[in-house]
Amino acid sequence: MSVCQVLVPELQLSNFDAVYFRDLKSRSLGYFSWRWLAVYGYLLVVLIATPYLPSLIQWACLRWPAESISAFVLGVAISIGILLIVSAGAVFFLNPRKLFLFILIIGGLIAFAGLFYLIIPNPYELTHLPEYAILGILVIQAAKGGKAKKKDNMHETYLYFQSAILIGALGAIDELYQGILPSRYFIWYDVLLNGIGGLLGLTIFWGLNRK
Repeated sequence: MSVCQVLVPELQLSNFDAVYFRDLKSRSLGYFSWRWLAVYGYLLVVLIATPYLPSLIQWACLRWPAESISAFVLGVAISIGILLIVSAGAVFFLNPRKLFLFILIIGGLIAFAGLFYLIIPNPYELTHLPEYAILGILVIQAAKGGKAKKKDNMHETYLYFQSAILIGALGAIDELYQGILPSRYFIWYDVLLNGIGGLLGLTIFWGLNRK
């Protein structure tokens, strides 16, 4: 018991409040666990690989026709679509009440990404979606700590919101980092695509969550 609690008894917390604040503190985004280590490891891989991606693309262009490389990138985009369709089917069976909102959010995000692709038709930009969708799933899983059943709706919403802000900041930092590299450059719409990818991951995780 602190000195303030001794001098002012009204400051003493009930058992419920103490447990709640202790639980909230232990599950903050700065908590180091194996789930957060997975997030840090994934970010480290992205950080290390970023300077070498142009060289990797050039190497691939020397070995395979440009059409084959574009087909590979298109295949990645198609795989994302298949994943979303499968996820929607899984949501239908696991959480039918979430299905309409899930499809609405996914459809909006895909439409927004497609709009950017029509404005700037570069198939390589689509790789931002799976890259940050994976990051989104890793971040929200780490933030929730694998014990969603102990969280109320307000706390749950707070975790998703905080995760979205974190992923958006990481996406912006990633592009700023590319801007200082000699072989890369900053592109403003990549920041938005990173954010869309992160929201895709968060939406998939939310839809499949049984809570």
